[in-house]
Amino acid sequence: IASLCLSTVANAGYTKYGVQVNGSDEISRRVGRNIGDVQLHDVEEEEPPPPILLDDGKCRDDAQIVSTILHGYKKDNLPGNQQVQVSVEIWVQEVSKIIEITSEFELDVYVTERWRDPALAYTHLNPCKSNISVDGGVVLNKIWNPHACFVNSKDASVHRSPFSNIFLQIYSNGSVWHNYRVKLTGPCSNTLRTFPIDQQKCILVYESFTHNHEQVLLNWIDYTEPITILKENITLPDYVLVDFRASSEMRLYPPGIFNELVATFTFQRLYGFYILQVYVPAYISVFISWISFYLGPKQIPSRTTVGVNSLLALTFQFGSVVSNLPKTSDVKAIDVWILSSMAFIFASLIEMALVGYLTSRQSAEASRCNCSWLCAKCPEWSATKLDKASAVLFPTSFIIFNIWYWFVFLG
Repeated sequence: IASLCLSTVANAGYTKYGVQVNGSDEISRRVGRNIGDVQLHDVEEEEPPPPILLDDGKCRDDAQIVSTILHGYKKDNLPGNQQVQVSVEIWVQEVSKIIEITSEFELDVYVTERWRDPALAYTHLNPCKSNISVDGGVVLNKIWNPHACFVNSKDASVHRSPFSNIFLQIYSNGSVWHNYRVKLTGPCSNTLRTFPIDQQKCILVYESFTHNHEQVLLNWIDYTEPITILKENITLPDYVLVDFRASSEMRLYPPGIFNELVATFTFQRLYGFYILQVYVPAYISVFISWISFYLGPKQIPSRTTVGVNSLLALTFQFGSVVSNLPKTSDVKAIDVWILSSMAFIFASLIEMALVGYLTSRQSAEASRCNCSWLCAKCPEWSATKLDKASAVLFPTSFIIFNIWYWFVFLG
């Protein structure tokens, strides 16, 4: 009996702390461990099986639906294995600033993308809802998406206050709605020819970074405005948004032809500051220089002080304005205005010098000019007559210049 018991124990083995230590080592091999030589073997991880949905007549909650449709999903395959049409919409929340020195603008926008993926359809799963809102920051990386971005932006970042502002909604027919809020820095273009009565055109180009036109077709949304301004009006200290439009174009790259969506924003400069700080002082300086015409031929020191001070004041004002502008070779409208005003003041100084010359030589008496081939008749000039003629000629010339400047040069 004793020998029989020992033989049975030796063949069956026994356990200590739940681990097989003698006899057959089948259990050890099944769990991937070999206790005898203390060697561990890696166990291959397999994808967990999809949840078993019992046909009990009850609708399925969001977690069950998402787990089922993502099981075995191939995110690298094009939906339907054909060209995917993606509708895009932009909501402009705010334009923060426009920087003239670097020719760029900063804004916050909502970007909406919509496409259809048959592999994500779940009508057959008896869902409780016809649409499911999921964590966009997590689920978006597990499904196919067009990988579109603003390719000409200088900087872009998704808002994270207090979490990533990414919205993702999946509909029962496989339609996907992706929306995110992003801060952008984009380029602007301006020749500054008509500065300060000019416009800034800022352009954003949206395209798929990884899929060409044969794989992804980007279109502006067609049943509503593709670009929506959420605020009633967007006004900055220097600019106001006056126009915006959406367009599309094809662009050839080495990997193929890519579909681009272009959003153009036009900003009109608010020139009230420059009217008060540049144009009005320039008018006053030019008008002050004309006072010398009425001081008389013998008031040369007083006339010199008036003319030189007007010229220096205008020069200082011009320097303070151009210091805040880009260093370009373009002739700006404000340059034409300041330089022309300086020319009128300088011409009044030349007139004063002629008056002083006539006064010192002939004591303000009439003197006959030396005739040239341009003179049809030699008029008689005196310092007094020259002042009277200048008092009419200078304002008339300035009025003509103003008509040309405001209605022709600036349009």
